[in-house]
This record gives sequence, C-alpha cells and structure tokens, in this order.
Amino acid sequence: MDTNFHINFQNNYNRVVNFFGNAYNQNFFMSLASKYTLENREFSGVALQKVVDRMVENSNKAIQRNSPVTYHIAVQFLGQNIDGCMENLSQRDMALKEAGFTKSPFRLAGAMMLEEDILLHAKRAKTLYDEMHRKQYFLTSKEDIPYVVLLSKGMEQPHTQVDTILQYYQSLRKQGFMLGNSLQCLAQILTMYSSEYNEMLLQYVAELKKGLNQKGIKIKPIHYPYIGILALNATDNEKIDEIAELHKSLMELKIFRMAKELALIVSIQKIISELVEVQNMVNMKDHAFLENLIHVLCITLDVLDFALIPGSAGDFFNVFSS
Repeated sequence: MDTNFHINFQNNYNRVVNFFGNAYNQNFFMSLASKYTLENREFSGVALQKVVDRMVENSNKAIQRNSPVTYHIAVQFLGQNIDGCMENLSQRDMALKEAGFTKSPFRLAGAMMLEEDILLHAKRAKTLYDEMHRKQYFLTSKEDIPYVVLLSKGMEQPHTQVDTILQYYQSLRKQGFMLGNSLQCLAQILTMYSSEYNEMLLQYVAELKKGLNQKGIKIKPIHYPYIGILALNATDNEKIDEIAELHKSLMELKIFRMAKELALIVSIQKIISELVEVQNMVNMKDHAFLENLIHVLCITLDVLDFALIPGSAGDFFNVFSS
C-alpha cells in the first residue's frame, strides 16, 4: 500500500471539502483531491479562488464564477501568468464560437484542447460534432465539446469516425455494457486509437471489464471511459492487479463509503499516471494527450454517471443511427 498517497489524498480531500462546504458534490471533491495528490501538491482553496476571480475579471464576467468547470480550468493556470493564460483561452474560445459552438463552460474546456491552427481545428471539431449529433441525437450535447476537440486533432474523416463510434457503441452493448452517455464516451475514446473499427480492441475492452469484475470490482457506467484509457495504454494483467489492490485499500477509507464508485477512478488515474512516466503510449504522439483526456473526464464526471434504461429512450438510438 502506498501509505503516503492515501494520507495525502485524505488530507487534500479534507481541504477541498472544508473550503467548498456543501457547494458541490462528491465527484467534484474527489476529482480535485485526486488531481492535486497525483501532482504532489497540497490543495489551497485560497490560491485556487484567486485564479478563478482573476479569470472572471479578465473575461468581463463572461465566465461562470461558480461553475465546477471553471475551477477545473483554474487548476491548469496555477503558477502561471493568468492574464496571458486568459488571453490565450479567449482566442481559442472565440475560434470555437466562430465555428458555431454555443456558449457554455464546456466550450471553454474544449478551447483548452485546441492546437496548432486553432481556427482550422475548431472547424474540424464542429464538423465532427454535427455529424455525431446527427447520428446520436439523444446522446450528443454540449458536454461532448471537449471530446470532439480531442477527437478532431487529426485529419480523419468525420463520417468515418462517427460510423466507427456507432459501431463500437452497438458492439459494446452486445458485450453487456449499458446504454447511455458513458458508453458513448467510451466509444469515442476508442476512436482516438484509430478512426477505423478494430475488433481486437473491442474484445480487449470487454476483457478488461471482465478482469476487473473478477477482482471483485463492480463496474458501473461511470467507469466505462476509464476502461477506454486502460485499453489505449495497453494495460497488462500486472497493472490490473495493482489497480485492484489500490482499489481495495481505498475502499477502506471512510471518504469512499458514500462514493464507492469513485475509488476505481482514482485507482486507475494513479496507476496510469505512473505508467505515463515510464513508457510511451501505444500509437499516441505524446503524454499531454492522455493528460488532456483525463482532465476532460474530470470535468465531465458529473454527466457521465447516467445510463438509459433499456426499453426507454435508448430504443430511439437505432432510429437516428440508421
């Protein structure tokens, strides 16, 4: 057991809760505590709030001060020139606005992910988003903006990419995964490996879920995207054992008694962060990509824990994907 990690995580969690009180939920508290702990930092609400306040001032109060997304973005700006960061973010947000994305905290999160020619990247993202929305009407919303920005980094054909997302979505459903936003997110993540459908990757994802289940870990929809991260990183059985061991020890902490499903997420984040330090990603250009993906998952954690009930709105999926 990594005693220091447990102690530091508990301390950071306590600091987060003491600062925010009842303003936000467990997902928000846990994600902040995890980020600070994995980066070997001590949470300071005062320091974070100063960044948020400065962001609001620089945006002429266009940024929502109390949005959880704003705090997640502010974490990325700690220790940096806030004025410069905000100017850069505003330019990227404007690129997404000009591409046709409507204003929301998630558009700001997506703006953080724009690279190279931001106007061209923004246009590719909007084309992909529109194609997703056309074929996954009930599942595509503003929360998907950061994902489509990441998905549109390359020059893939949106039609092909969305068809592959649909194929993964339907195939994973047959493997026992539940319908809903989390499954859509997993399907999207798998196309970050390649825009072409890969049956071996699909089976690997199913085996990862099965392997975690066999370790006594109950997999819920909120975990699906993180299984996708494990798949992208070609996580082997040894690392799955480490995740299971860490999960078991975290479950013994009092703070996880009311948020049991988050223990697996923290465990995966820790093991993957260690892997990133010692090996290159499979078919991934740089480690920053994975860090951005995990950052986006933290931002969208609140909207992932939702699954369509079979026989309800999920049955309309086939109508809009035909």
